[in-house]
Amino acid sequence: MLVLGLHKDPWHNTGACAVREDGGKFSIAMLSEERLDRLKDSRAFPHHSAMACLREVGAHAPEECDSIILDHIVNKSDWRKDQFRRSCSNVNFLAEVDQSKIEMINHHLAHACSVFYSSPFSEAAVLVVDGRGSDRETQSLFHATEDGIRLITSTSKIGIGLLYAAVTQAIKFGLLQEGKTMGLAPFGKTNSQLFNFGGRFDGIVTDYEGFCIDGSYDIAHSYEPLDSFEKKADAAFAVQAECERAMLHLARFAKEQTGAKYLCITGGVALNSVSNYRILESGLFEDIFINPAASDTGIPLGCALYGYYTKGGRVREEISPYLGPTYSDAQIEDAINRFDGYEIVRASAVDRAIDLLAANKIVARFEGRSEMGPRALGHRSILMSPLLAENKDVLNARVKFRESFRPFAPIVLEDRASEFFEIDRPCPYMLLIPPVRKEMRSVVPAITHVDGTARLQTVTRERNGNLYDILQVFGERTGVPVLLNTSFNIANEPIVESPVDAIKCFMGTDIDALLIEDILLLKI
Repeated sequence: MLVLGLHKDPWHNTGACAVREDGGKFSIAMLSEERLDRLKDSRAFPHHSAMACLREVGAHAPEECDSIILDHIVNKSDWRKDQFRRSCSNVNFLAEVDQSKIEMINHHLAHACSVFYSSPFSEAAVLVVDGRGSDRETQSLFHATEDGIRLITSTSKIGIGLLYAAVTQAIKFGLLQEGKTMGLAPFGKTNSQLFNFGGRFDGIVTDYEGFCIDGSYDIAHSYEPLDSFEKKADAAFAVQAECERAMLHLARFAKEQTGAKYLCITGGVALNSVSNYRILESGLFEDIFINPAASDTGIPLGCALYGYYTKGGRVREEISPYLGPTYSDAQIEDAINRFDGYEIVRASAVDRAIDLLAANKIVARFEGRSEMGPRALGHRSILMSPLLAENKDVLNARVKFRESFRPFAPIVLEDRASEFFEIDRPCPYMLLIPPVRKEMRSVVPAITHVDGTARLQTVTRERNGNLYDILQVFGERTGVPVLLNTSFNIANEPIVESPVDAIKCFMGTDIDALLIEDILLLKI
């Protein structure tokens, strides 16, 4: 069986996922189009990512697929009018495919499939919270079991996702920049003169219709101009507090409606790691799970897994976060030989890289298949010591070129995470923000945010391979098994994908060294 999941809508984050079962062997690949066309949040038809995913699972053309699953955003009738078919024919991608193999599914159902079928749970409540879905849904609740995923209720009322987007744009951060608002929020304070959101909560509804104008995301009433850093921070503080309030309400509703022990959260709002931690901390559920591609980057995964499990797929398979294409040794060597300006270190390269980190140098890391979603999980990462507070500013000035208020995330050995952070369970995908223990905030100041928290990734050898060894040896040398980890890119560019992308970014910035698999590149 070969299933191809595609996401192509009028908005953003197009991509593909291929799932194959052949002779009992399960294989999967997933990639966002932006990683190949190098356009941040790409809207292009996912032709290149689809072909890369098909090749990764041993196929060569979409005609080989048993099923091709897509989501629909605006409404299904537009596709019936051949709008989508024309889009496909423009790139001649599905021209030879038997049209009976193509199926369109609801956008929120695709979200639900992406999170539940990649979770460790056999039964769970599934909350989908985003901007807009297929038939204008903003928030949906599903109940998922091994027998399938059933919609309980949904709403098209303006929800917390659209509110957060509206305030983000009022702050002048622009489309799809809600992560900046979350980072700015701890710098703000309660300002009763600024906003009155007027949210009405009723079941799955958190309605802000009196505040937002749908579609344009403009603020629908007058307010004080956000003409200073302090007012922007107060606005971010306000919408973050409202987000936490709304998400806790939705979590309680999910518990009441399903009685489930476990909760899956997905949709763009599920990237709000602060709200996720509040839900976990509430004790409503024994555990929660958020897929690292919770935003629309995960829709192709949901489409492909929907097709796989509804059309004959067998036992649930464990889904790694590292689903990008494989790059051969020959491709890596070819990329290294294309450029100059660096020393090539092959012997004891990893040890040399750890020496550099311990000496407070900036080291980029390229390993294996790229991670899904918008956050680097060690395979396409820039690493630095967390021990000096000024490293945040150093990294910003030399490499990232982003706003100074935005925090950097830590990675930590999972078996030692509770020594440094107030967390009692794995946190593998940077989707929870626990407090840094008070006595450790001066030890790891580069990854401690202004409110004393950190967006955490816990690392194991089984899940993260050599990254665990790097952390362990760094910990032996410094006494602190923690590293600062940020995505391997510069502002307004996608995370690097290929070896060539990695070396271009390395040479175009002030990164000190690049560890590309087991080869270290040191600038001359």
